[in-house]
Amino acid sequence: MSNDLRDTYVRALRTTEGGDPLSRLARAGLQASAEKFSGLGLLESAAGPGLNFRLANPDNGGLIAASEVGDFLQRVQKAVARLAKARRARVADVVKLLPLDFEVARLDVAASTAGSIIVDLQPHAPAADDDRDRLAPAGVSWAEIGAVELVRALPEGPEDEESLDSLFSASPVVRRAVSDLIFKLPNPHLDISLAVQRGTGERIVSSLSAVQAESLRDRLQIIREEREIIRMQGRLDGLRTRRQIFYFETPAGAEIHGFVDESLVGVVKEHLDQEVDVALESFVLRNVAGKRSQRRYRLIEVAGQLSQLPPGSELDEDV
Repeated sequence: MSNDLRDTYVRALRTTEGGDPLSRLARAGLQASAEKFSGLGLLESAAGPGLNFRLANPDNGGLIAASEVGDFLQRVQKAVARLAKARRARVADVVKLLPLDFEVARLDVAASTAGSIIVDLQPHAPAADDDRDRLAPAGVSWAEIGAVELVRALPEGPEDEESLDSLFSASPVVRRAVSDLIFKLPNPHLDISLAVQRGTGERIVSSLSAVQAESLRDRLQIIREEREIIRMQGRLDGLRTRRQIFYFETPAGAEIHGFVDESLVGVVKEHLDQEVDVALESFVLRNVAGKRSQRRYRLIEVAGQLSQLPPGSELDEDV
């Protein structure tokens, strides 16, 4: 009975992810109940990994068609599977997805409310065809790894221009996964919110308005040019984990900043404010109108540890 109660509690808590007054009130009530009956382990159960996404249509009183929710769930699954495959195969881009890729990073729907879906990110037993040398870390599912990459890539809110800018220095697979989410939506007027709860207890939230999504669709139609790898020694000056931005001071005293993917965040933290050898991927972006960006940078190696999304490893097979 206690297991059923814990499952019910987790589903109820994850339906209160919103920032509106009613959601906050419901969340506070559930948390107070869990603390009152601490012997049931409800708070510990709620710390398990999960992903919640919420859609809203401001033009229709917030109401969402069931077909729109179903379409978006498939988009989330595709984006998560793509990012998980890139991490498993250690490649910077993935175009082709196979049935095994979806199975390895499968999203299981745990609960749903109006315009909101909650999926479980608990590890599954590895598929028989999966490469045993590329298993996820113990206790972490490939679905969780892909979901974290996806939510981190999106802005925290309508004013978060830094996250949008950081996205254009990310590896191609990250931009492709975001495109999975927002290109050719059946209803382009949706506001999108996502929240992922990691097994470690960390909670990451993102929000993308319909206006931001429209701007992002235009800006994602870019080509990378003048790519090169730069190796140097310098000081890691800072890290913005949520926005995946690193800051690096060169021997000449100039500062470089750019994108750092999830697989290198830990080693960057270990070497903050230290002299360290790094490798950077440098490139210029050109949009469809021919306008070129300033030179951008992605951190690909720190103190001998290589990113799990290394440059020059794109898989170019067609879907």
